[in-house]
Amino acid sequence: MEKLRLDEKEIKEGAALGALSYVFFLWILFFLFKKDNRFAHYHARQGLVIFIGEILCFFFPLIPLIGAVLYHLGELILIIFSLYGIYSSLTGKMCHIPIVTNIASKIVI
Repeated sequence: MEKLRLDEKEIKEGAALGALSYVFFLWILFFLFKKDNRFAHYHARQGLVIFIGEILCFFFPLIPLIGAVLYHLGELILIIFSLYGIYSSLTGKMCHIPIVTNIASKIVI
């Protein structure tokens, strides 16, 4: 993903909404309130990818034998990614989350 050059004002205005983007489906708030903020947009796309991952994890228990283990492992990883994203947003950084950032960079919104 290309490195965005953002000013302090844009980061401060988008930090709280960027952090909320990692909590369940709250990434949608970005589209309602801060459409023009590139910092919040960056974090909202990553929050969307994590949310889709959480939905996919709900289907893991359907896999015989290892489904429950995959579900708990997947949810744990996604929670850690979300906490890292929240921390990064609140500290004004554009974090790189493995796999998530690569997928999010391909999303055109």
